[in-house]
Amino acid sequence: MLDQVPHAPQKLPVFGHMAALMAGAPWDVTERWLRERGPTVRLQIPGASYLVTSDPEFIRHVIVGAADNYVKDLRAMGAFLDILGHGLLTSDGELWKRQRAVLARAFRIEALRNVAEASIRAVDRLGAVLDAHARSGRPVDIGAQMRRLTLQVIAEATLQMPPHQSDDVLPRLYEPLVEEANKRVWQPFRGYLPMPAKFRYDRSLAQLDAFLLGKIRARLQARRADPQARPADMLDMMLISLDDGGWTDDSERLVSDELKTMLFAGHDTSSAMLTWTLHALTQQPAELERLRADAATVWKGEGMPDYEQLKRLDFAGACLKEALRLYNIVPIVVREAVVDDTFGALVIPRGTKVMIHMQALHKDPRHWPEPEAFRPDRFLGDEPVGHRWLPFIAGPRSCVGQHFSLLEAKIVLSRLALRYDFEPVPGNSDARHRFNIPVGPRGSIRMHVRPRA
Repeated sequence: MLDQVPHAPQKLPVFGHMAALMAGAPWDVTERWLRERGPTVRLQIPGASYLVTSDPEFIRHVIVGAADNYVKDLRAMGAFLDILGHGLLTSDGELWKRQRAVLARAFRIEALRNVAEASIRAVDRLGAVLDAHARSGRPVDIGAQMRRLTLQVIAEATLQMPPHQSDDVLPRLYEPLVEEANKRVWQPFRGYLPMPAKFRYDRSLAQLDAFLLGKIRARLQARRADPQARPADMLDMMLISLDDGGWTDDSERLVSDELKTMLFAGHDTSSAMLTWTLHALTQQPAELERLRADAATVWKGEGMPDYEQLKRLDFAGACLKEALRLYNIVPIVVREAVVDDTFGALVIPRGTKVMIHMQALHKDPRHWPEPEAFRPDRFLGDEPVGHRWLPFIAGPRSCVGQHFSLLEAKIVLSRLALRYDFEPVPGNSDARHRFNIPVGPRGSIRMHVRPRA
């Protein structure tokens, strides 16, 4: 049984490990426990107990080998369920299989080509902002600009939204929801007490739902008027997939939930990845020059590289992957056993929650020499990283949007590096937010910019 697995330290009666987890970033605290007693430990909080693991073989068993024996732990996502609805991130079983098929079609090759074009236009718009900062000498908040850019890209790719509409509507409705959901993870009473924050949250959620449902209904009406029209974005592709199986009363809500999931996952994680990568590169000028040299082989002259050329931004890709390993934007995920399971001599009873600790895996010196160093070369060799690197998970529940995210980020990072010099403002730090997921910087990452000759 589970008795053979050691308890994490600092356990208290009744409260278990909750006090220790709140003393720092929970993923940092649990990483330390795994270093001391791991690679798998038992953790308890009021109402739940977990197996926490950074063992790559155990992780592979849970997410690949015996994936059908485990489902997502909705308790871990509870505060975000309003935002995610019953989308791909929160569903399981037959509903998950159906939605996975719908989104796989939405993220097919045509959509990725659209993403490339949308990303290039977004970088050009950002260039106007950076040029203004360069003229004034004022530093730019890179994180804020990356959030704006990635939201523009996902809004255009999913809903054909022009940038001014994205800038005006989505941050106003969406960002307060994400901010409040992160607070509710640690202060769940905020979802029930009649506080001003709850009223603002409910109002923003209702407005976001109404906005997305309006988009869906208008697009569905247009498609039915012209069923042979070429799909223009991911919403079109989802509607086509669902029309193939018949439009039902639940279809509208399903599409709305998937749009909310794509907007959340498609901009928050990508903006954090870009912010951390540019921050790391400004600490290592030689690596930034390597990025420029590699990017220059693709961005030649005024012509637009084709899709296959854009995929070959290899060093940009390596920098992004190394930033994901080093900064761990999504440090943990949780699965729950739905049947009795075994891993070697370990018996895992039904109902056991397994916390897959990607951060501890990514920082393990047995798998990653000098784990605290930013070394993009780790991702340029012939040796596969396998299950030592899992920012997008793996197996049947791997992130369906990972190619979207990496392609967008490679284009943005490489074009910015070619066009600008970046000088970090003193005070920028590797310090990460203690509680928010995706994990961004604790403070602003600010830089002076200067156009390159």
